[in-house]
Amino acid sequence: MIFKRCCDFVIDLIFPIRCVSCRREGEWFCSSCAAKVSLSQKQFCPVCWNFNLGGKVCENCKTKTPLAGLRVAASYAENPTLASAVKTLKYKFSKPLARNLAGILTRAITQKDYAEERIITAIPLHAKRLRYRGFNQAELLAREVSQNLQLPYEDLLIRNRNTLQQAKLSREKRLQNLRDAFSLASSINLQNKTVILVDDIASTATTLSEAAKVLRAAGAKEVWGLVIARG
Repeated sequence: MIFKRCCDFVIDLIFPIRCVSCRREGEWFCSSCAAKVSLSQKQFCPVCWNFNLGGKVCENCKTKTPLAGLRVAASYAENPTLASAVKTLKYKFSKPLARNLAGILTRAITQKDYAEERIITAIPLHAKRLRYRGFNQAELLAREVSQNLQLPYEDLLIRNRNTLQQAKLSREKRLQNLRDAFSLASSINLQNKTVILVDDIASTATTLSEAAKVLRAAGAKEVWGLVIARG
């Protein structure tokens, strides 16, 4: 532990932590810059990606996904440094970033969105990848959001297989890659409850849909995805 602290101290001296936006020293994405991130004013159906008020699954797509909808907090195009912040959390293992990024997620949810009985959970990592990274970024975000909204957090899902990275696959292969990838981790009663399923980004929402399938089968009334941005 002492050796690690010494190494961290030396690394911080040589490569000081700077905000990915304003370059201020001390934080990877300072609270001031995180607060300036503009929220997405438009939401879209997570299946066909056509404009849809509130991010609900449109009528034509209701039979194609177990998701009730998807809330995307912000746009990379409108917030150029946001992508850098997400990648820093995910690939540079900067856990403190989760708090500021979770603040953006929290701002994207209105009081109406969580007025009913809700549970927050996260897309899980496989145990092998979790050991390598040391933490699950989606879980860090979800736990912060649950504290901000004073809603319960539960580890509801297990990742059964160490799947390939979705970003490198076609849509058809993404579906194959994630088939039966998740199972229920908790015996908590989900009847008549809405689950808010948190992940960092969504490209095709395939991961969220596969996880939502398990939660709906366990009795959840609705499952909503919540992500920082579209990948």
